[in-house]
Amino acid sequence: MKVKKWLTINSRGIARLTQGKPNIDGDEVSILLDVNLPDELFRKPRLEAKIDIPKEAAGPDILNSEVVENVKEAIEQATGLTFSINVINDEKLQKKEGQPGQ
Repeated sequence: MKVKKWLTINSRGIARLTQGKPNIDGDEVSILLDVNLPDELFRKPRLEAKIDIPKEAAGPDILNSEVVENVKEAIEQATGLTFSINVINDEKLQKKEGQPGQ
C-alpha cells in the first residue's frame, strides 16, 4: 500500500494530516509523506509454536524457570512479539474454573 499525505506542524507542535497540499500559516511547515507499507502488515499473524518440555523440568508444583524463559524467547523470536508466560498450578486453575480439586 502506498500512501501520500501532507503533514503540517505549527510552532506550538500541533499537527494535522491532509490529502492535498495544505494552505499554511506563517508559523507552520508542511512535509509531504510518501509511505510504502507492505500488505502483510495488515494481515493477522499466524502464530505457531512447537514447545517440547522434558519431564525433568516439571515437578508437582513447579516448572523450571529456565524452560519458561526458553519458551518465551522462542515465541518472541518466531513472532517478533513480546510475551509474558505465567505458570499456574493445577489446583489454582481448577478453582478458577469452578471445578473441585482432585
